Order: sequence, then C-alpha cells, then structure tokens
Amino acid sequence: MSDLLTVHLYTAEFEKWQQMLSQLVAGQTEDVAAFPLVVRSVFFRTKVPFIVSESGGFGFSNYGGLHDSDERARQITRYKEELRKYPIAGDVYTQATNIEEEQNGIIDAVSCELKVPAGLLASRSPKIYRK
Repeated sequence: MSDLLTVHLYTAEFEKWQQMLSQLVAGQTEDVAAFPLVVRSVFFRTKVPFIVSESGGFGFSNYGGLHDSDERARQITRYKEELRKYPIAGDVYTQATNIEEEQNGIIDAVSCELKVPAGLLASRSPKIYRK
C-alpha cells in the first residue's frame, strides 16, 4: 500500500482528457492510464491523495504534437483548468525540456529560458495564459 495513488495520463485530445479524469475519479482504471494501475480501488476506500504524476505529452510526434510555445501554453492552461474541477491532490507536467522525439519542453535546454508564462504550472491560482 502507498501513501499516494499516482497515474500517468497522456492525450492531446481535450475531450479524451475530460473523459479520462471523469473515469478515474469514478473509480474506473482499465484502459484509462498510460500503464495499468497496480492499486485498484484502494484510493476509493482509503481516500489516499490522488495525483496525476505525469501529464502533457502534447509534443510527442505520434500525437501530431504542438511545437509552438504559445500553442503549448494555451493547451496546458486548458488542461490544468479542467483538472482543477476534479478531486485531484496535485499534478506534474512532463517535461521540463525537449528531448529526442519528445517536444514537450517548457524550458529552453540551452539558454534555460522559460518558453511559457511564469506560474503557468502552479497548482493553484496560476497566471492563466490567454495570448
């Protein structure tokens, strides 16, 4: 047993994101997360904190990816706003910098310059990106 229930959710389709979040908080785990969850209904019996420990993936080449930082920031904002509607304790965006075929980075790997608005990934009251 763990003190947390974590899950990895990846989709570039907003409607699918909404569906995945709804299914998870309703206790449905099959075919929702990126990998099967080891802990099935324990979260729903013990109420351990539920965390989306990886999400994003908008820049994966097989998703048709977002390569523009402004477009990525709008997508992150939309997904984070939706996520906050559910009883989820926290979340982690993947990933800090681009690597290989994954173009999800929000920080330039060379200059270390932030490529999206500061505060965008804050857990509460972020500076909502509306450019």
